Amino acid sequence: MQRLIKATCEIAAEEIGKEKSERIAEAAVMRYDKLLAENEGDSKALRKHTFKRIYPAIAVYEALKAEGVESEDAVRYVREYFQRFSAKTVPHFQRLIKVFGLAEKIPGLFMKISQKSFGTDAGFEYEFPETHGNEARFNIIHCPYMETCERYGCPEITIAFCDGDDAGYGHLHPKLIWGRTKTIGRGDDCCNFLLQYRK
Repeated sequence: MQRLIKATCEIAAEEIGKEKSERIAEAAVMRYDKLLAENEGDSKALRKHTFKRIYPAIAVYEALKAEGVESEDAVRYVREYFQRFSAKTVPHFQRLIKVFGLAEKIPGLFMKISQKSFGTDAGFEYEFPETHGNEARFNIIHCPYMETCERYGCPEITIAFCDGDDAGYGHLHPKLIWGRTKTIGRGDDCCNFLLQYRK
């Protein structure tokens, strides 16, 4: 079973029970398969986002609501998945940064990796404000996460992806400051990414 769907339903089971969550998981997998079929034309770059994160999130969200789960709770379960996923991965990155002394290099690496993973070939559009010191600073002004969720009538789940970023990048190292204050998913005009190294 697709990881995001399985884990989100396990989270939901803590409140709605195992039997109901298993029904939801089955329905979500069926919906996910349909979403994949509907969007076979997604580019290879976009599929890294849609097939692994966006479509499973939409599928499980729709399945939760179809079983009578309130929209706010369904969003919360998806959001909690990303919070728990980050909680598992962040310590690994923290160890790598500490062991190899990478803290000062992280803004530059973050900039390169972000532009590659969230590139224009996947539908992201950027602005690049002036930078100051050792920092990665860019604005995403068009986001396929929001665009896809809007297309399927559930823009409210986009915030779960945004919060996952905050959980992941906000606690990497004491000298690395995560300074994003706006996201398109929260209704802002852009996602103003900022990761600073401060001595």
